[in-house]
Amino acid sequence: MSFVRSRAWVVVLASPGCFSPAGIDGSATGTETSSGTTEATTASTETTAITTRGEPTTGMVTSMGSMTETTTSTTTEPVTSTDPLTTTTDPSTSTTTIDETTGSFCGDGTPDMPVEECDDGNNDDGDGCSADCEVERPDKQKRFVFLTSELHSGLSVGGLAGADAICNTLANSPTAHPALKGRMFTAWMSDAGANAIDRIGEWQGEYTQVGGVTVATGSMAFKSADLTTAINVTEKGESIPATMQPCETGSDVAWTGTLAGGQVDPSYTCNDWQSDVGQGRVGMFNATNSSWTDCAPRDCTEMFRLYCIEIE
Repeated sequence: MSFVRSRAWVVVLASPGCFSPAGIDGSATGTETSSGTTEATTASTETTAITTRGEPTTGMVTSMGSMTETTTSTTTEPVTSTDPLTTTTDPSTSTTTIDETTGSFCGDGTPDMPVEECDDGNNDDGDGCSADCEVERPDKQKRFVFLTSELHSGLSVGGLAGADAICNTLANSPTAHPALKGRMFTAWMSDAGANAIDRIGEWQGEYTQVGGVTVATGSMAFKSADLTTAINVTEKGESIPATMQPCETGSDVAWTGTLAGGQVDPSYTCNDWQSDVGQGRVGMFNATNSSWTDCAPRDCTEMFRLYCIEIE
């Protein structure tokens, strides 16, 4: 006889003679003899404990009389994550998150590998280690500046947004130098709501023209009028020759609306670069002193170039 169930049943068959009732209490042993043959049936209780990770655990195995029932259960060990916390920096808000596992942060001068690729003790871009503590590629350790090949009146500039669009359209045009493609530029111009020095942001690296000639080191050089080379190369890589005419009457100028310190000249912005009425301040693009941005006011109907400076 056999039993088949979801649990495992073991049937101990006695001899054809007789089954011992004494085995029910789990402690007695019954002996029966039939036709000269002695069969012994022993009732006992056995316990086996086996524990393995991820495998079924055999619990209590109980034999009652001639039937043995096996009960199984499964144990699962808890898994605890030990992944480290990370450190992040948002340059737009200057917010730094400290890695709670080490107490380090971007800008403390000690690289926290592998969260940080580098850490030079500051949160400046352009010095080989970015504000996010990432190693800067060689082509990102310098920024470009150029003079537009196009000329515009005060009205056709179209406000600061229009000026920026002019710079970026030219930088990505088919005739532009390949080094400018994919980069972001802003026009060096001010209006009643924004100063040119603030629009380009702070940066410590080099500003160069197409061809590799350095114009300035660090963004503050534009504010202090400490240019090493005049900004006279267009997005095409072409140098615009100087006519040596006076700023008040010559054509070697670019619209800026900006004084020597990088702030707006509120009296001369061609109505925030949206009108041909009145005058706008210009700078001489063949100069390296303060005249590069602050030279003279000119009529808004005249057609002049723009300065474009890379910002990221």
